[in-house]
Amino acid sequence: MRAAALLLALAVTGCKLATLRENEADAAREGAIVGRVAHQEADYARLVAFELEESASGLVARNYTTLAAPGGFIMRGAAGASYRIGVFADRNANLRADPDEPVAIAPEAVTVPRGWKSAAHVDLTLPPAPDGRVPPEALAALQDLGRVERKPLPLAIGEVASLDDERFSPQAGEEGMWAPFDFAVNVGGGVYFLEPYDPKRTPVLFVSGIGGNPRQWESFVAALDPERYQAWFFLYPSGARLGNTALLLEGCIEALHRRHGFARLYVTAHSMGGLVARGFVRLNQRDPGNQYLRLFVSLATPWNGIEWARIGVRRSPTVMPAWIDLQPGSDYQAALFARPFAPPLDYYLLWGRKDPDQALDKASDGVVAAASQLRAEAVRDARAVQGFKADHRGILLSPEVIQAWSALLEAADRRP
Repeated sequence: MRAAALLLALAVTGCKLATLRENEADAAREGAIVGRVAHQEADYARLVAFELEESASGLVARNYTTLAAPGGFIMRGAAGASYRIGVFADRNANLRADPDEPVAIAPEAVTVPRGWKSAAHVDLTLPPAPDGRVPPEALAALQDLGRVERKPLPLAIGEVASLDDERFSPQAGEEGMWAPFDFAVNVGGGVYFLEPYDPKRTPVLFVSGIGGNPRQWESFVAALDPERYQAWFFLYPSGARLGNTALLLEGCIEALHRRHGFARLYVTAHSMGGLVARGFVRLNQRDPGNQYLRLFVSLATPWNGIEWARIGVRRSPTVMPAWIDLQPGSDYQAALFARPFAPPLDYYLLWGRKDPDQALDKASDGVVAAASQLRAEAVRDARAVQGFKADHRGILLSPEVIQAWSALLEAADRRP
């Protein structure tokens, strides 16, 4: 029976690695372009970012998107291709740059990197009115934008959805791990709400780990006081590089803060989600003006990595991108602890082990070693450290854990 079970497990893993390999091949044919737009438009959703490519007949429109956030966009492009990137204010929503609508185009073309480990970056400033500096051939190419087969990347910035949504299912979580490119293209990512934003209630952001999904947080959501808190969820392709994922989260939260101006945000993360969340916090705290991050609670996070990720990087014929950052001693982990958290953020470290009588140097929650959960720098930064008898998934269901976490939210409310 054990031999049969092992063969079955190997077969399943082999199939998943084959999916990952095919997904990487697809991803290698494309890449990302990320841009920021400075503008004075009241309705940022009417701003259209576009890609123009040189051809034998002149400039041709290849792709476009509307801004997903007040000052930013992300687009797909063919890997290795060079594009002129621009933006215009489509005030009458006809997908044409009309004479009375301002347009801005970057002075130099950008080349799209291969794969999704990095992105081409473009900064644009949209004038308040047409200024005559856009080449006529570019304006001509934009007249055909409505005929372009758009290749969007779904991105949610405060979209309201139910936990029953199929994007929040365990199956979608698995796809995000083993087929991150397909997930990014077909499912997308971003920050979702369970109900419309309420300025009277503090947002509590939940960040799942690798292969995770928002439904795993149901017990935590049920414990939230609906008069005081609102639940948010960060959805992302968890097999992707963690640095890129942290950048995505930072962009989403920045856009939501610009939109709603909330004074407080509480973050709760499980497993690898803690590594993503700390990366987001590190990016957010680069701006000393950002004072709304008040609470960060991590649950069973592998702060010093996981050994099986190192084995995967060294021995697997196909390497999941996230393994690179999850392996012990990765550059990503080192960067996370380059500096401690800045006030007013309070950080709490909650960890678990299956057998509370086992020595710490041998203890584990069944997935993450206690030694990794209790990395010295993470303990140093924590206002308090609490251990629980729980396995890696059980920590999300433990009444003791949820009670302790609820008390941390209440304590954060009392601090000015």
